Formats: sequence, structure tokens, C-alpha cells
Amino acid sequence: MKYINYLFSTIWRLWFFIVFLFTFFSFLPLLFIFTGLYKKEETVCYIARYWSKIILFTSFIYPKIEWEEKINLNQPYIICANHASSLDIPFILSIINLPIQFIGKVELSKIPLFGYFFKHNSVIVNRKNKKDGYNAFLNANKKLQKNISICIFPEGGIPPKNIFLKNFKNGAFKLASENNIKIIPVTMPDNKLMFPQTYYDGYPGRARIKVHKHIDPTRIKKNTPDNMKELVYNIIFDQLKKYESNK
Repeated sequence: MKYINYLFSTIWRLWFFIVFLFTFFSFLPLLFIFTGLYKKEETVCYIARYWSKIILFTSFIYPKIEWEEKINLNQPYIICANHASSLDIPFILSIINLPIQFIGKVELSKIPLFGYFFKHNSVIVNRKNKKDGYNAFLNANKKLQKNISICIFPEGGIPPKNIFLKNFKNGAFKLASENNIKIIPVTMPDNKLMFPQTYYDGYPGRARIKVHKHIDPTRIKKNTPDNMKELVYNIIFDQLKKYESNK
């Protein structure tokens, strides 16, 4: 039975990869027009949103969304989510109807062809270079001023399977605190099991996702990055625990 599950998971993940490639090349002309010919970042954000919706739907992955409040579509946010798998980015893009860019690792910008569009439509950071990290901070602030929301996975990468929720890095909370930008915490409990790092595991189906109430830095008594980091961490940690107890 175990090997049948491995076979099914491998075939499904291969299908996911084929869907990703097919849709990427289908959207390639539009991506090139609004990245290379005309710099229209918001347009690329919405292309990425519909691309993500198609990938999830045709791969038989269906987000089950719980909203704590309506999002104001006329202002930018910093979105902070736990990082569980490669599904996290298309999940965020497909369910939150805002122009969103991600703070991503410099390694992603080196992927042939895809890396070109990622580099020009995200905030790239080299975590090994402190000066580069500061430049990414400034670049993210410019995006927010243009009404583009920024999504950050504050764990700094997908943690190992045995780590429940990795300690958060400070960048997102410093950005929010210094610029009075509201933070939306997002909890995704199922992506780690549905699409893990191992290629012979995973399955399609419904995946839960909770979009929490925003946190306004101006309404926090001690508006410091450390306090905001602790607040967001506890919200996501507690929600993950609730999901775990309701399996």
C-alpha cells in the first residue's frame, strides 16, 4: 500500500510540474509585455494571481479559506505567513485580491527564464549579505508606497519537517513598525503534508488557510519590531495548534 501511495504521489507531482510549465509558457507573452516592454508591476501581480488560480484548480488543490475580516483593497499590507511548502506562494496569490510581491531568495532569480520575471517583479534579498538585506528593505518600502503589498515568510525559508514553527526574523516587523504598515498574519496548516519537500509524498484535495485580522502598528502600545514579531508569531503558532487538535 505504501508503494502505491508513493506511485500516486509521484504521478500527481509530475502532473503539477507539467501544469506549472504549460501555464507559465502560456502566460509568457503577457509577462514579457508587462515586464520587459512596459513596466506594469500591478498588472503582472494580477497575471500571477490568475496563473496561481489555474495551477491550483487544474492540480486538484482547493483552498478552504477562513477570513477573520474583509481586507481593504485600497491600501497595501505586509502579509506574514508560515512557510510550509512550494504551494504557499500560489495560495497567497490566488486568495488575496491585492497586488502582491514577495521578498524572495536571490537563488530564485537564477532559475533560467522564470528567474528573469521573478527578479523584476519581487524584492530579491541575499541573506548572506547584510548590505543587500538593507537594500531589499528599502526596495520593499518603495513597493508599499506604490500600493503594492509585500508578502514575507518570516521563518526565512521552509523549515525541516520536525520543526513546528521556526523562529521569525525581524525584517517584516521592522518594515511595518517604521512605516506604520498593517500586517496580515496568515496560517496554512496543510501545505506541508499536501506538498512536502520529499518528491514521493503529497496528495491533492482541500487545504485550510486562515487569513487573520490585520495588526495596526499605530494601535500597539509598544510599537517595536520585537513586540510585533512576538504578536504575529503567537497568532500563527496558536492557530496551527488549533488545527492540529482538530484533525
